[in-house]
Amino acid sequence: MNNNFLLEYTDTFSLNKKIKELTNDKLDNSTYTTYDLEEHTIETVIEDLDTFSLLTEGKIIVVKHIELLSSEDKNTKQLLKYLDNSSKCNTLILISNKLDSRKKITKELKNKTTYIKLESDPLDTIKKILKDYKLSKDVINLILEYTNSNIDAINNECEKLINYKLDEKEITLEDAKKLLHKHRTDENQILFDLIKFIALKDKKNSLIKYKNLKELQIDDMAIIGLLESQLRLMFQTALLKEQRLSKNEIAKQLDIHPYRIEKTIELLYSTSKEEIKELIKKLADLDYKIKSGQLTTKDFFEMFIISMN
Repeated sequence: MNNNFLLEYTDTFSLNKKIKELTNDKLDNSTYTTYDLEEHTIETVIEDLDTFSLLTEGKIIVVKHIELLSSEDKNTKQLLKYLDNSSKCNTLILISNKLDSRKKITKELKNKTTYIKLESDPLDTIKKILKDYKLSKDVINLILEYTNSNIDAINNECEKLINYKLDEKEITLEDAKKLLHKHRTDENQILFDLIKFIALKDKKNSLIKYKNLKELQIDDMAIIGLLESQLRLMFQTALLKEQRLSKNEIAKQLDIHPYRIEKTIELLYSTSKEEIKELIKKLADLDYKIKSGQLTTKDFFEMFIISMN
């Protein structure tokens, strides 16, 4: 277990730091390989783990998106067998930015590896990075606002400020306004959150996420299209899950990447097939009213939210 790690992270800065910490003393005598389960199969990883290294004493193998593993896959069972009797020469690091603690495979991986959850507080991160600098009032608040409290963005923006004021050791609000880049939140993540809050019938947070999308200057009709597309995917996925199809089988049948199906299945925990069908009907009705001139695009979403029971 000591050479097998499961890392759950929220930012790549903390992740890379931890990986370096876990592997630094082994780099000289090991090969280093990274696999991404969005591009590689777990079978390829297992083959690498089971193959003897001719040029070095051992191997360091990092596997991204481990959350895409399915308990139903026979190769996943092979990985679990490897973890029960792993090579002392290998260091295996499994990583994910979102593990589902309810899944059987997650529980098994946590039990068979050294599980480490990497969490960073945005405020503490800024204070640590800029600890040698005198900061004017509201500099920290501006950094948090401009980076959306994203740790990776915070590190990048603080590095700019440090390099700019390397000699003076004082950062003013004017310096921050001049140098900081306002980061856009990922619209796909906002849409995912929007669907989740709609499924939960959380009207307040649904409206907040809608406004976030509007701040990114996304057209209302485009939002309607995205909502309808995602709700229909949820409905199709729910139907296929009832047929006991696996995530990969659903992805193959719908010709969609397994990762998107994985994210869609997450949303299904919050709602039912009947509720999804009702939401699709409400959305279609509002779409018709817009196209027939009965409703403006400006009002459609609030009407949609109000109609949720």
